[in-house]
Amino acid sequence: MTETLAYEVVPKGPDGATSIDHLPEDVERYYSDAIRVLGVGVPDAAAVQLRRTLEAAAAHFSIRERVLMKSIEKLIADGHVTQSFAPVLHHIRAIGNVGAHASDERVDHEAAQRALRFTTQLLRNLFEVPGELKALTVKPKEPLPPAPNGGPA
Repeated sequence: MTETLAYEVVPKGPDGATSIDHLPEDVERYYSDAIRVLGVGVPDAAAVQLRRTLEAAAAHFSIRERVLMKSIEKLIADGHVTQSFAPVLHHIRAIGNVGAHASDERVDHEAAQRALRFTTQLLRNLFEVPGELKALTVKPKEPLPPAPNGGPA
């Protein structure tokens, strides 16, 4: 009989599910703030911070339109995000708008959590995957030659 091996592909746990490598500092700040305020039960504020995360992410590609919808369209047009991902970006924007404006409409925890998942996927696509691919192309340092007499270098 052969042994069955299982591999975990999706991070688990409160930190692992939202942990993203290679994030620029300002994007990380907005993203972390969103996670923090959602964790203490303020989904409206989390939605606003996720919207800001999206704005900051676009800015890293020199996209700084006055209207976020235009920035989203430019992210897609410039090929940073696929057309099929457009509804996700617009969802994050729309939820952020609800959170930002005083009205009877509120962002509930489930909606903010969904926007967080979408934002996490977006950030992985924009920053983590390219960062990991770049790391693959970096040549590892060559090992030191052996020391004379076979001792440590």
